[in-house]
Amino acid sequence: MTTPTLLGYLAKFGSFSKQSEVLCTQGLAYLLQTHEDARSAMIHEVKVRAGIELSESLKWISEKEQEDGARPDLEAITADDVPVVKIEAKLGAELTTNQLQSYVNDLLQRNSGKGALLVLVPEGRIEEAAKVTAAAFDLAGSGPWPATDGHRTGMAVISWDELFDTLKTGKDERFRYELEQLQAMYRVLSGSFIAPLASDEDLRELGERETDFINLVDQATRQLTRNHRLLPLYNDKQTQFYHRYVQLSSNTPKSYYSIGVRDSFAEWITPIWLRFHKVHAGDFGSIRQRIEASELRWLESAGHIWIPLDIPREVPREQMIQALVEQAEDVVRVACP
Repeated sequence: MTTPTLLGYLAKFGSFSKQSEVLCTQGLAYLLQTHEDARSAMIHEVKVRAGIELSESLKWISEKEQEDGARPDLEAITADDVPVVKIEAKLGAELTTNQLQSYVNDLLQRNSGKGALLVLVPEGRIEEAAKVTAAAFDLAGSGPWPATDGHRTGMAVISWDELFDTLKTGKDERFRYELEQLQAMYRVLSGSFIAPLASDEDLRELGERETDFINLVDQATRQLTRNHRLLPLYNDKQTQFYHRYVQLSSNTPKSYYSIGVRDSFAEWITPIWLRFHKVHAGDFGSIRQRIEASELRWLESAGHIWIPLDIPREVPREQMIQALVEQAEDVVRVACP
């Protein structure tokens, strides 16, 4: 029988563009389930970060349902099915205090709280994730928070890149090869690498580079949301618009615009659009009047105002993101002076 490979294992989880977090966490689960080197490196990481000694005999599983219905992305359990480590892994999705509290409560109920909680995020989300974790458990500082006699669950926030560096200590040739595959996939799906656009043809076939465009939207809207709450990316199936809402300003807390990815309208070929929703934009009538009187390119569809955002050609990822941010800020200055 042929031994499955990492990419063969991941193929069953579907679309790369729609399930990026699932693919990365399932890839990590595969390495932990398949390779002793991966398990040893992870045990070392948990000891260093959370102050917890682990047995080499632990079994690593993904998305095992807890009694409360929550599903940690990864979990280490004993032979008696007792949880010892919970891992919440994110790329772009929202991290909530409720998720983390649920996992620690499960450790309390089933293992007297003895264990570790790790939050795994891209490098750019370390500060945000540390704040969410500290708020969830009334902790001081940015962590890590090792286990103590009074607080038996050790906690830490780490980046995917830090974990990859730890895993690279493994010596097995196949393990190192499959780890390189996972790391390369992570770089693409997390937006760490986005190839420059060569021509308009790169924009016309949305399916070919949809993951890249979604990552550009994610990174641009994170910059635009620096002073407001970061909302999750959302796929509006009715309009086929994969987008994130951004608050217009601190003075208009119930007014939003969104930036997202969709098939282009006939007039333009860009896959990235800024939308003022007829309900969620606040004073939509005034916004529309200002846009109509401006030199902005725009159109109306389903009662909403849509404005194309151009992606510059032949430039690196950082310049593409910055161009989207600047265009969005220009639009907002016109629509909501």
